[in-house]
Amino acid sequence: MRINQRFLRIAVTDMAMLKVRIRGSRRPNPPKFFYQNLPPEGIALLATIPDHKVSIPAAGSSWRGGRKFVKAQTTNSLKVSWEADAPGPIVVYQLQQDCNYAAVAVRVNGHNYSFEEFIEIARRRTLDCFGNLEKIPDRYVYIVPDKEEWGSILRDNGYVALNPENFSPPVLSSKTERYGHAIQIRAPLYSGDKLPERNPLPVFSRVEILQGAYVENPWVDFEEYLNVRTRLAVVPGTIAGGFSEWLAGLTKESGFDKWRFRPGMAFGERTEWWGPRGRRRTVHEGLDFVEGFRSGEISLIPEGVPVRAIASGEIAATLDDFMGKTVVVRHPSLTLSGGEVFHTLFSHVQTEGSPPIVNKGEILGRVGRRTGIHIRPHLHLTGAWFPAGFPFAEAGIDTIMHPGFTPAILADLNGLIEISPLCVMSPDDKEFLAGD
Repeated sequence: MRINQRFLRIAVTDMAMLKVRIRGSRRPNPPKFFYQNLPPEGIALLATIPDHKVSIPAAGSSWRGGRKFVKAQTTNSLKVSWEADAPGPIVVYQLQQDCNYAAVAVRVNGHNYSFEEFIEIARRRTLDCFGNLEKIPDRYVYIVPDKEEWGSILRDNGYVALNPENFSPPVLSSKTERYGHAIQIRAPLYSGDKLPERNPLPVFSRVEILQGAYVENPWVDFEEYLNVRTRLAVVPGTIAGGFSEWLAGLTKESGFDKWRFRPGMAFGERTEWWGPRGRRRTVHEGLDFVEGFRSGEISLIPEGVPVRAIASGEIAATLDDFMGKTVVVRHPSLTLSGGEVFHTLFSHVQTEGSPPIVNKGEILGRVGRRTGIHIRPHLHLTGAWFPAGFPFAEAGIDTIMHPGFTPAILADLNGLIEISPLCVMSPDDKEFLAGD
């Protein structure tokens, strides 16, 4: 759903908190509506929704604005019990066909407005009450986000809903996370030019990232940060060159003529290819090899198919994942100028133990899954740069595969399948993927 290029949604983490993302065939019907009550000055927040999908997170993060979501009844009723006591606008979110929630209406003082109508009303009221919004010189909110908070900022294209009541002086937090996640950010505060004291207002503001405390220009904008990460997220020639041979072997041993990639299976996808096709909690970190063509018919990858190394390397770790094991292969000859080493990760496999040193084409495990898992067996492949000597076993799979985990630079593998004659990019087929 896209409304004048302004899209307000419920954050994935909040959907999980509200228990509307229960997996499996017994998933209950989610409520049709959600409501969010903003403070009266939240009109300025709605007036500054950027041309990107963004969310106003629930209460619980001390540095961002927002109020806790209240779950409505699962009927078509739009009535909420606390409406009469709501001091500010109430944002109404409705369940969409993709199992996500988008803002469709706003209520203020008993009046109902469509979401797009109220955006224009909020802009006019903000201009009338506060004037033109301008950055306040040298005033920022500073934060060291954890990987979940940083993951939310990445999903919202660098924008955060700021609560000016939590303004902090320019002293960076000492809070860090283990294994090197200690990204430091700041977001400029805004005020209206009609406010003589230049008090900050709740707005959507885009963050800046600290690149180094001792350089001439230590802070870079979000776009520049992403551009640097994109330039580093390359697939080494050795891996790209060996991928075609590796894919041909996997295709033959699976009994396929070609692989079929549906929405949700490629790198960077935001939707699930299984179940109700909801939005992933995080963007997809790699490629999912799920199904292919066999004599013109679509078939699933057989369990027990060998999973082989794309290139020679060292077994850095074998980690538990939710379907099986993830084998992490370090390729010490492939390094960046900063010392990062390229790794290939093979997930959802059954292992029988691998030698510490593996050669190209050597078996690492076999496609399989634990019992009781309702997602079809498949092979997940990730390529990423990690710091040399990174402690994978201590960090765990949920940490190292999270897009908000800054020490890892995930490589975009889509180009490898897009040019391969053994891969077909195809529209979704919900009927075929619906069963277990």
